[in-house]
Amino acid sequence: MDKRKGLGKGLSALIGSGAMARNGGTLEDITALSGNGSRESLLHLDPRAIKPNPRQPRKEFDEETLQELADSIRRDGVQEPVIVRRSGGDYELVSGERRVRAAVMADLETIPAVCRDVSDRDMLKLGLIENIQREDLNPIDLAHAYRDLIQELDWTQEQLADEVGKKRVTVTNTLRLLNLPADIQALVLDGALTMGHARALLAIDKPAAQRAAAQKIIREGLSVRQAEKLAGQKVEEPDAKKPRPPERKDPNIAALEDDLRRRLGTKVSIRASKKNRGKIEIQFFNLDELERILAVISGSPM
Repeated sequence: MDKRKGLGKGLSALIGSGAMARNGGTLEDITALSGNGSRESLLHLDPRAIKPNPRQPRKEFDEETLQELADSIRRDGVQEPVIVRRSGGDYELVSGERRVRAAVMADLETIPAVCRDVSDRDMLKLGLIENIQREDLNPIDLAHAYRDLIQELDWTQEQLADEVGKKRVTVTNTLRLLNLPADIQALVLDGALTMGHARALLAIDKPAAQRAAAQKIIREGLSVRQAEKLAGQKVEEPDAKKPRPPERKDPNIAALEDDLRRRLGTKVSIRASKKNRGKIEIQFFNLDELERILAVISGSPM
């Protein structure tokens, strides 16, 4: 049984038939030849109806910076079209996830989009390169994306470096971050440790000593240079048992959270218990934001 599909049925009842009925219809459909000879269409699509890129390398989106982008879009509009491709009868995002999410937060009815013929093979590559160019992709997400590209496209590290416009040593150092324990990787994802701190921890052999050093770096607010000096010393391992790695959320719940975030344009958390009970937390930043969210849930016009 496809649990993801089953969960989706409950989404219709939660959001309301009015909001769920929005489709990807266009306000204009201008078709032209691109530079490589393929045909491109300029469209205006409902941002809520655009399917997310399943190969999006970015896993976390900062809500504060998204709100700033939404304010800018509300004031000046979307300055650069997102890129989509046809997927069955829908449109699937290739690149521009932040703009789509911010457009939902800004309560835009449509967003400009360029429709291109993009193969499954190119989906991850295009999404990754867009984020690399913005230089704000978390290093752990970046390392996972690098590894996926190497495995799926059968590239060497040197080929990858050429494709993404980075030095090979930079690619190698980023990939090495995946050798750290999962709980330390989580600290990098959360921003508690920088990439420089994480690279310093790689000089320590034992995971328990790496964890002890990571906690000392966070507790004392050590700089990267101080962390490198610490890594060169013998770090005492704590007597306590090895900390449990962070619990992984059910992928079906995580997918539903992300679906709700995109539809409501704000952060949504679902906390489920083993007895099929739980709660949904929906964040808002001011009363106008609350009114907008309530209007989306009820399916009523603003």
